Amino acid sequence: MDETQSMLAALNASFPDIARMDPLAARAAVDARITAPQILDDRSAAEDVLIAAEHGGIPVRIYHPNGPSPSAPATVYAHGGGFLHGSIAGHDRFCRLWAAETGSTVISVDYRLAPEHPAPAPVTDIIAVAEWLAARDAGSRGLVLAGDSAGANLAAAAALALRDSGSTPVTGQVLIYPMLDPYMQSESYRLRGEGYFVTARALRFYWENYLGGPAAEAAADWRFMPQTAEDHSCLPPSITITAGLDPLGDEGRNYSELLRRSGNIALHRHYPDQFHGFLTMPDYGPGASAREILWADFTHMFSSVTSTHIAPREYTS
Repeated sequence: MDETQSMLAALNASFPDIARMDPLAARAAVDARITAPQILDDRSAAEDVLIAAEHGGIPVRIYHPNGPSPSAPATVYAHGGGFLHGSIAGHDRFCRLWAAETGSTVISVDYRLAPEHPAPAPVTDIIAVAEWLAARDAGSRGLVLAGDSAGANLAAAAALALRDSGSTPVTGQVLIYPMLDPYMQSESYRLRGEGYFVTARALRFYWENYLGGPAAEAAADWRFMPQTAEDHSCLPPSITITAGLDPLGDEGRNYSELLRRSGNIALHRHYPDQFHGFLTMPDYGPGASAREILWADFTHMFSSVTSTHIAPREYTS
């Protein structure tokens, strides 16, 4: 059994059956799996900050690379977790690596979670952090909105909102296996909805908690379905990462294609033999390889003075 199959087998056997739980019990069960990183990369340092907001404050962790790049934009990062769970702590090592390998200052956002704070509350938190950053020197080289899974949904929605506001220098977006469609009608859902760690049943549970009810009862709203926005032009260059064994695989591919058709620079990296969540797993070999490609893509697209001349392309890795 190769590394991918071994990892999938372990995840399938150990991940809680959250769809059978109360939402808060599900959050506790998943977050209890988080362990403190055994090795902290000494190439970046972190500080915890509370950003003022109307609802009291948004906790963030700011990662400062020891070797900051003079041309790298800052990164506002939204963790995954189905809008229900996940935290700064769960993505701590990944964000430390992001800062160290790209030279970017990374601001990891502890946004509000459903069901206590349903849509669009988490999106407004990401927007508020981006606006806070833009008002500081750290945002003077622009900023990249990034996230994985549900966090990628928030990043994509925030990019649309900030484009429309015209006041925030968003220079890129990184969407890692984005969770975008509450109707769950894609072919990848049909083919990969069971047996690949994240199940269609769990994803439906996430959506129902985030939307406050079944998706069929919720009107399409671009704040939680970015693909339904009326206009996708004039958005910043994007990197979208998808996995072939992921129920969400089609959503990321389709959104990247939509961005490209709308005239934007859109890079799509597809990993046909990988599953949802693989890229942020710190000790998983295929994830480490994909991260190296992401760091290089980030530098090439967002830190280079020639980045605006990159033609829209799609890659399969």
